[in-house]
Amino acid sequence: VHPPFAKMQRCCASTSRHAYLALGRSGGSVVPARRAHQQWDVHLAGFAGLRQVRGMRVLAMGNTIIDTVLTMPRIPTDDKVWIDSIESFVGGQGANAAQCMARLGLEVSWLSRLGDDDWSIRACGHFKEMGINTEHCILVPRAQTMSACVTIGTECMSRCCFMHKDPTLFEYDIKPHMDRIDLGKFDAVYTDGHQTDLALPVVKAALARGLHVVADIEVLDDDTRQLAELATEIIAPAKTVKELADVADPGTAALALADRPGRTVIATLGELGSYGATHGDRVPVHVPAHPECKATDTLGAGDAFHAGFMVAIARKMPTLKDRMHFATSVAAALCETPGPVASVEALRRYGCLPPAS
Repeated sequence: VHPPFAKMQRCCASTSRHAYLALGRSGGSVVPARRAHQQWDVHLAGFAGLRQVRGMRVLAMGNTIIDTVLTMPRIPTDDKVWIDSIESFVGGQGANAAQCMARLGLEVSWLSRLGDDDWSIRACGHFKEMGINTEHCILVPRAQTMSACVTIGTECMSRCCFMHKDPTLFEYDIKPHMDRIDLGKFDAVYTDGHQTDLALPVVKAALARGLHVVADIEVLDDDTRQLAELATEIIAPAKTVKELADVADPGTAALALADRPGRTVIATLGELGSYGATHGDRVPVHVPAHPECKATDTLGAGDAFHAGFMVAIARKMPTLKDRMHFATSVAAALCETPGPVASVEALRRYGCLPPAS
C-alpha cells in the first residue's frame, strides 16, 4: 500500500494524477467539519438504491501504458537501494478511466495504439476481463506498447515517473482502422486529451451525431485547444481551465468556458475539490474533497473522477452538483485502492455501486 501523496513533489508533470480528497500527514485522514459531513450525507443518500445496469455506450480513447510501480523509503541519486515493493498495472490516463467506467456498469469500447508485444497481449486480455470491447485497439507491427516506471519515496514523499513512447507507434497508418469505427453504436465519447490524431476526427464525427464528448486536457497545444473548443464537457486541472479562459479564478474560468448551450466545464483542484459550471449558470458549483477518504494511493484519482462523471451522466443525475459529488466519491474510492482502478469494495463503501446481494 502506497503512502498518501498530498505533499508529494511530482517529478513528471505528464502523469498529472489528481487526488480528489483531503489528505492529512498521518494516514491521509482528516477531521472534517460538521457542515462537510452533512453536505456529503445528503448526496450519498441520493446514491442509495443505484442499480448496476448496462446503459450508456462509450467509446473511450487515449493512452495505454504498462505501469511498473516501485516503492522505497528514499529515491537515491547515483546510488543503489533495496525497494520495498514492486507492482505492475495496465494503466494510462484514458485506460484507467475506461476500466473504471466498465466497473461501474457502462458499455465501454477502447481505442488506443498498442505494440505487437507481450505487453499488448497482457493489456488486451486485461481489458477483456474488465468487460471492455477491444476491437478498436490498433496493434502496430514491430512497435512496443507505451510503458512507465514510477518510483515512490515513502519517507521523502516524492515521486518520479519515467515514461517510454516508441516512435514507431505514431508512424503507422491508422486511417484504415479509423474508417471502421461506427459511431452509430455509441452514445458518448471520452478522450484523455492524448493521441489527438485519433481523438479529433472521432470527436468531430461524434458531435455531428449529437453525442456527448467528454475531454480531459492536461497539456495545452494547438490540437488540445481545438479539442477543448469542441468538447461538450471539459474536465481538466484548474491550471488548464484558467489558462484556456485567461482567468485567474478557477470557478470564474469554468463559467467563462461554459459559453454555449449544452456545455459543462469542471476545473479540478485536488485536495481543494473542484469547481464547475454549465451554460447559463451565474455562479460556479464548488464540491469539496470527500471528508471521509483515507488515502493510501492517489494513482489514477483524476481518471476515476472522469469515469464517475461519465457514469453520473449515464445515470441521469439531475444537477451538476450531483454529478460532481458522485465523481468525487468514485475518486475517493480509488484513493483507498492500491493501483489505478477503484476496487468493487471501495466503490460500494462510497455508495457508487449497490451493496452485494
